[in-house]
Amino acid sequence: MSTAALIAFLAALQAQPVPVPPVSTLLDDASTLAAAATNDARFDALTALLRSRGLTFVVEPFTIEKPIGKEPRTEGRNVTVTFGAGPELVVIGAHYDAARLADGSLSRGAVDNAASSVMLVRVAAALRAEKLPVRVRIVWFDMEELGLVGSAHYVKQHASDRLTAMLNFDINGFGDTVVFGPSALPANAALRRNLVATCADQNIPCVGFPQMPPGDDRNFVKAEVPTISIGIIPAVEAHQLWLMMNAGPASGLAPGTAPSIMRTIHTPDDVPAKLSEETMARMQGFALALVRKVVAR
Repeated sequence: MSTAALIAFLAALQAQPVPVPPVSTLLDDASTLAAAATNDARFDALTALLRSRGLTFVVEPFTIEKPIGKEPRTEGRNVTVTFGAGPELVVIGAHYDAARLADGSLSRGAVDNAASSVMLVRVAAALRAEKLPVRVRIVWFDMEELGLVGSAHYVKQHASDRLTAMLNFDINGFGDTVVFGPSALPANAALRRNLVATCADQNIPCVGFPQMPPGDDRNFVKAEVPTISIGIIPAVEAHQLWLMMNAGPASGLAPGTAPSIMRTIHTPDDVPAKLSEETMARMQGFALALVRKVVAR
Protein backbone atom coordinates (compact mmCIF):
# COMPACT_ATOMS: atom_id res chain seq x y z
CA MET A 1 0.00 0.00 0.00
CA SER A 2 1.39 3.40 -0.97
CA THR A 3 1.86 6.15 1.61
CA ALA A 4 -0.99 8.14 0.07
CA ALA A 5 -3.29 5.14 0.16
CA LEU A 6 -2.36 4.43 3.79
CA ILE A 7 -3.09 8.03 4.77
CA ALA A 8 -6.45 7.86 3.00
CA PHE A 9 -7.27 4.54 4.76
CA LEU A 10 -6.41 5.95 8.20
CA ALA A 11 -8.43 9.08 7.50
CA ALA A 12 -11.43 6.94 6.56
CA LEU A 13 -11.10 4.98 9.81
CA GLN A 14 -10.98 8.19 11.82
CA ALA A 15 -14.09 9.41 10.08
CA GLN A 16 -16.10 6.41 11.29
CA PRO A 17 -18.33 7.20 14.27
CA VAL A 18 -17.11 5.65 17.52
CA PRO A 19 -19.90 3.82 19.38
CA VAL A 20 -20.57 5.34 22.78
CA PRO A 21 -22.80 4.04 25.57
CA PRO A 22 -26.23 5.65 25.69
CA VAL A 23 -26.59 8.46 28.18
CA SER A 24 -28.61 7.03 31.04
CA THR A 25 -28.51 7.17 34.80
CA LEU A 26 -28.35 4.21 37.13
CA LEU A 27 -31.92 5.02 38.08
CA ASP A 28 -32.95 4.95 34.41
CA ASP A 29 -31.36 1.53 33.97
CA ALA A 30 -32.89 0.12 37.17
CA SER A 31 -36.28 1.45 36.10
CA THR A 32 -35.90 -0.41 32.79
CA LEU A 33 -35.46 -3.70 34.64
CA ALA A 34 -38.27 -2.84 37.04
CA ALA A 35 -40.66 -2.16 34.16
CA ALA A 36 -40.39 -5.77 32.98
CA ALA A 37 -43.57 -7.79 33.51
CA THR A 38 -41.78 -11.17 33.59
CA ASN A 39 -38.39 -12.49 34.60
CA ASP A 40 -37.74 -13.39 30.97
CA ALA A 41 -38.27 -9.71 30.16
CA ARG A 42 -35.83 -8.78 32.94
CA PHE A 43 -33.26 -11.03 31.24
CA ASP A 44 -33.91 -9.21 27.96
CA ALA A 45 -33.54 -5.82 29.65
CA LEU A 46 -30.29 -6.83 31.37
CA THR A 47 -28.67 -8.24 28.25
CA ALA A 48 -29.74 -5.16 26.29
CA LEU A 49 -27.91 -3.00 28.84
CA LEU A 50 -24.79 -5.15 28.44
CA ARG A 51 -24.96 -4.89 24.65
CA SER A 52 -25.45 -1.13 24.82
CA ARG A 53 -22.08 -0.86 26.59
CA GLY A 54 -20.33 -3.23 24.22
CA LEU A 55 -19.84 -5.91 26.88
CA THR A 56 -19.41 -9.47 25.65
CA PHE A 57 -21.44 -11.82 27.80
CA VAL A 58 -22.10 -15.54 28.08
CA VAL A 59 -25.52 -17.02 28.89
CA GLU A 60 -25.39 -20.18 31.01
CA PRO A 61 -28.81 -21.89 30.87
CA PHE A 62 -30.06 -24.41 33.39
CA THR A 63 -33.27 -26.35 33.96
CA ILE A 64 -35.32 -27.19 37.03
CA GLU A 65 -37.70 -30.14 37.18
CA LYS A 66 -40.91 -28.20 37.72
CA PRO A 67 -42.11 -24.66 38.42
CA ILE A 68 -41.56 -23.33 41.94
CA GLY A 69 -44.33 -21.38 43.62
CA LYS A 70 -46.04 -18.89 41.32
CA GLU A 71 -43.09 -18.60 38.92
CA PRO A 72 -44.07 -20.52 35.76
CA ARG A 73 -40.55 -20.96 34.32
CA THR A 74 -38.47 -24.13 34.39
CA GLU A 75 -35.64 -22.64 32.31
CA GLY A 76 -33.19 -20.30 34.04
CA ARG A 77 -30.31 -18.26 32.65
CA ASN A 78 -27.25 -16.97 34.47
CA VAL A 79 -25.34 -14.25 32.62
CA THR A 80 -21.57 -13.81 32.92
CA VAL A 81 -18.91 -11.31 31.82
CA THR A 82 -15.25 -12.25 32.38
CA PHE A 83 -12.07 -10.16 32.33
CA GLY A 84 -8.42 -10.87 33.01
CA ALA A 85 -6.43 -14.08 32.75
CA GLY A 86 -4.87 -16.73 34.93
CA PRO A 87 -5.98 -19.79 36.91
CA GLU A 88 -7.52 -17.90 39.85
CA LEU A 89 -11.02 -16.50 39.63
CA VAL A 90 -12.89 -13.89 41.66
CA VAL A 91 -16.69 -13.86 41.22
CA ILE A 92 -18.75 -10.70 41.67
CA GLY A 93 -22.48 -11.48 41.74
CA ALA A 94 -25.99 -10.09 41.92
CA HIS A 95 -29.33 -11.68 41.09
CA TYR A 96 -31.46 -10.03 38.44
CA ASP A 97 -34.75 -11.90 38.85
CA ALA A 98 -37.67 -10.51 40.87
CA ALA A 99 -40.07 -12.19 43.29
CA ARG A 100 -43.63 -13.16 42.47
CA LEU A 101 -46.31 -11.51 44.60
CA ALA A 102 -49.24 -13.28 46.24
CA ASP A 103 -51.46 -12.58 43.23
CA GLY A 104 -48.91 -14.12 40.87
CA SER A 105 -47.76 -10.83 39.36
CA LEU A 106 -44.09 -9.89 39.38
CA SER A 107 -42.68 -7.53 41.95
CA ARG A 108 -41.04 -4.51 40.34
CA GLY A 109 -37.89 -5.68 42.14
CA ALA A 110 -36.23 -2.25 42.06
CA VAL A 111 -34.38 -2.48 45.37
CA ASP A 112 -34.29 -6.29 45.22
CA ASN A 113 -32.32 -6.43 43.03
CA ALA A 114 -32.40 -4.22 39.93
CA ALA A 115 -30.26 -1.59 41.67
CA SER A 116 -27.37 -4.01 42.27
CA SER A 117 -27.75 -5.55 38.81
CA VAL A 118 -27.39 -2.30 36.88
CA MET A 119 -24.63 -1.14 39.22
CA LEU A 120 -22.61 -4.23 38.23
CA VAL A 121 -23.15 -3.44 34.54
CA ARG A 122 -21.27 -0.17 35.16
CA VAL A 123 -18.63 -2.00 37.21
CA ALA A 124 -18.10 -4.41 34.32
CA ALA A 125 -17.68 -1.52 31.89
CA ALA A 126 -15.04 0.03 34.16
CA LEU A 127 -13.12 -3.23 34.71
CA ARG A 128 -12.92 -3.87 30.98
CA ALA A 129 -10.32 -1.11 30.69
CA GLU A 130 -8.15 -2.35 33.57
CA LYS A 131 -5.20 -4.75 33.58
CA LEU A 132 -6.32 -7.35 36.11
CA PRO A 133 -3.85 -9.72 37.78
CA VAL A 134 -6.48 -12.47 38.08
CA ARG A 135 -9.67 -13.37 36.27
CA VAL A 136 -12.73 -11.48 37.44
CA ARG A 137 -16.16 -12.77 36.48
CA ILE A 138 -19.33 -10.78 37.05
CA VAL A 139 -22.35 -13.06 37.29
CA TRP A 140 -25.98 -12.03 37.18
CA PHE A 141 -27.84 -14.94 38.79
CA ASP A 142 -31.32 -16.06 37.83
CA MET A 143 -33.93 -17.69 40.10
CA GLU A 144 -32.48 -16.37 43.36
CA GLU A 145 -36.01 -15.65 44.48
CA LEU A 146 -36.92 -19.33 44.05
CA GLY A 147 -34.42 -20.47 46.67
CA LEU A 148 -30.99 -19.41 45.39
CA VAL A 149 -31.40 -21.77 42.44
CA GLY A 150 -29.26 -19.98 39.86
CA SER A 151 -26.22 -19.64 42.09
CA ALA A 152 -26.53 -23.29 43.15
CA HIS A 153 -26.37 -24.31 39.49
CA TYR A 154 -23.47 -21.95 38.89
CA VAL A 155 -21.43 -23.39 41.77
CA LYS A 156 -22.12 -26.93 40.54
CA GLN A 157 -21.27 -26.14 36.92
CA HIS A 158 -18.01 -24.43 37.90
CA ALA A 159 -16.85 -26.79 40.64
CA SER A 160 -13.45 -27.15 38.96
CA ASP A 161 -12.75 -23.39 38.91
CA ARG A 162 -10.14 -22.03 41.30
CA LEU A 163 -12.51 -19.65 43.05
CA THR A 164 -10.55 -17.49 45.47
CA ALA A 165 -13.34 -15.08 46.49
CA MET A 166 -16.98 -14.22 45.90
CA LEU A 167 -18.59 -10.82 46.50
CA ASN A 168 -22.39 -10.79 46.39
CA PHE A 169 -24.34 -7.54 45.99
CA ASP A 170 -27.97 -7.63 47.13
CA ILE A 171 -30.15 -4.66 48.22
CA ASN A 172 -28.11 -1.63 47.12
CA GLY A 173 -30.79 0.92 46.27
CA PHE A 174 -30.88 3.44 49.11
CA GLY A 175 -29.45 4.17 52.54
CA ASP A 176 -26.17 5.23 54.09
CA THR A 177 -24.79 2.20 55.98
CA VAL A 178 -23.16 -0.81 54.37
CA VAL A 179 -24.11 -4.17 55.86
CA PHE A 180 -21.97 -7.21 55.12
CA GLY A 181 -21.50 -10.81 56.15
CA PRO A 182 -21.01 -13.53 57.08
CA SER A 183 -18.30 -11.61 58.91
CA ALA A 184 -17.16 -14.18 61.48
CA LEU A 185 -16.03 -17.09 59.27
CA PRO A 186 -12.24 -17.57 59.41
CA ALA A 187 -12.14 -18.09 55.62
CA ASN A 188 -13.56 -14.59 55.16
CA ALA A 189 -10.87 -12.79 57.20
CA ALA A 190 -9.00 -11.37 54.20
CA LEU A 191 -12.22 -10.26 52.48
CA ARG A 192 -13.38 -8.69 55.73
CA ARG A 193 -10.16 -6.70 56.06
CA ASN A 194 -10.45 -5.48 52.48
CA LEU A 195 -14.07 -4.52 52.96
CA VAL A 196 -13.45 -2.63 56.22
CA ALA A 197 -10.52 -0.82 54.59
CA THR A 198 -12.74 0.13 51.65
CA CYS A 199 -15.38 1.45 54.05
CA ALA A 200 -12.72 3.66 55.65
CA ASP A 201 -11.35 4.82 52.29
CA GLN A 202 -14.83 5.64 51.00
CA ASN A 203 -16.00 7.12 54.32
CA ILE A 204 -19.02 4.83 54.50
CA PRO A 205 -20.23 3.37 57.84
CA CYS A 206 -20.20 -0.42 57.76
CA VAL A 207 -21.82 -3.04 60.03
CA GLY A 208 -20.60 -6.63 59.97
CA PHE A 209 -23.21 -9.40 60.32
CA PRO A 210 -22.35 -12.87 61.64
CA GLN A 211 -25.25 -14.00 59.45
CA MET A 212 -26.88 -12.05 56.61
CA PRO A 213 -30.38 -12.64 55.22
CA PRO A 214 -30.39 -15.51 52.69
CA GLY A 215 -28.69 -14.65 49.41
CA ASP A 216 -26.66 -16.20 46.62
CA ASP A 217 -23.54 -15.95 48.77
CA ARG A 218 -24.74 -18.96 50.78
CA ASN A 219 -24.08 -21.42 47.95
CA PHE A 220 -20.49 -20.21 47.72
CA VAL A 221 -20.07 -20.48 51.50
CA LYS A 222 -21.26 -24.10 51.26
CA ALA A 223 -18.60 -24.67 48.62
CA GLU A 224 -16.02 -23.28 51.07
CA VAL A 225 -15.26 -20.23 48.93
CA PRO A 226 -14.34 -17.05 50.87
CA THR A 227 -17.54 -15.05 50.47
CA ILE A 228 -19.13 -11.82 51.64
CA SER A 229 -22.57 -10.42 50.78
CA ILE A 230 -22.94 -6.65 50.67
CA GLY A 231 -25.92 -4.30 50.85
CA ILE A 232 -26.72 -0.78 51.97
CA ILE A 233 -29.68 0.47 54.04
CA PRO A 234 -30.35 3.34 56.48
CA ALA A 235 -28.36 3.20 59.73
CA VAL A 236 -31.30 2.53 62.05
CA GLU A 237 -32.52 -0.29 59.82
CA ALA A 238 -29.01 -1.75 59.67
CA HIS A 239 -28.95 -2.14 63.44
CA GLN A 240 -32.54 -3.42 63.58
CA LEU A 241 -31.71 -6.00 60.91
CA TRP A 242 -28.57 -7.06 62.78
CA LEU A 243 -30.64 -7.70 65.90
CA MET A 244 -33.36 -9.51 63.96
CA MET A 245 -30.85 -11.81 62.19
CA ASN A 246 -28.31 -12.40 64.94
CA ALA A 247 -29.57 -11.65 68.46
CA GLY A 248 -32.45 -14.13 68.69
CA PRO A 249 -34.69 -13.80 71.78
CA ALA A 250 -32.22 -11.34 73.30
CA SER A 251 -32.71 -8.81 70.48
CA GLY A 252 -34.86 -6.45 72.53
CA LEU A 253 -37.06 -5.89 69.48
CA ALA A 254 -40.79 -5.77 70.08
CA PRO A 255 -42.66 -8.82 68.72
CA GLY A 256 -43.34 -8.40 65.03
CA THR A 257 -40.80 -5.61 64.64
CA ALA A 258 -39.01 -5.62 61.29
CA PRO A 259 -36.91 -3.00 59.51
CA SER A 260 -38.65 -1.06 56.79
CA ILE A 261 -36.54 -2.79 54.14
CA MET A 262 -38.21 -6.09 55.03
CA ARG A 263 -41.59 -4.49 54.34
CA THR A 264 -40.39 -3.21 50.97
CA ILE A 265 -38.77 -6.18 49.26
CA HIS A 266 -41.11 -8.86 47.88
CA THR A 267 -44.02 -6.40 48.02
CA PRO A 268 -45.75 -4.05 45.56
CA ASP A 269 -43.78 -1.21 47.20
CA ASP A 270 -40.43 -2.31 45.74
CA VAL A 271 -40.56 0.35 43.04
CA PRO A 272 -38.02 2.72 41.42
CA ALA A 273 -39.31 5.61 43.55
CA LYS A 274 -37.57 3.90 46.49
CA LEU A 275 -34.17 4.16 44.80
CA SER A 276 -31.53 6.82 45.33
CA GLU A 277 -29.29 7.66 42.38
CA GLU A 278 -26.72 9.04 44.82
CA THR A 279 -26.62 5.83 46.86
CA MET A 280 -26.39 3.63 43.78
CA ALA A 281 -23.53 5.68 42.37
CA ARG A 282 -21.76 5.56 45.71
CA MET A 283 -22.09 1.79 45.86
CA GLN A 284 -20.82 1.50 42.29
CA GLY A 285 -17.66 3.30 43.37
CA PHE A 286 -17.49 1.20 46.53
CA ALA A 287 -17.77 -2.03 44.55
CA LEU A 288 -15.01 -1.00 42.14
CA ALA A 289 -12.69 0.01 44.98
CA LEU A 290 -13.36 -3.25 46.82
CA VAL A 291 -12.76 -5.41 43.74
CA ARG A 292 -9.43 -3.66 43.16
CA LYS A 293 -8.35 -4.42 46.72
CA VAL A 294 -9.46 -8.04 46.50
CA VAL A 295 -7.56 -8.75 43.27
CA ALA A 296 -4.44 -6.74 44.14
CA ARG A 297 -1.19 -8.67 44.26
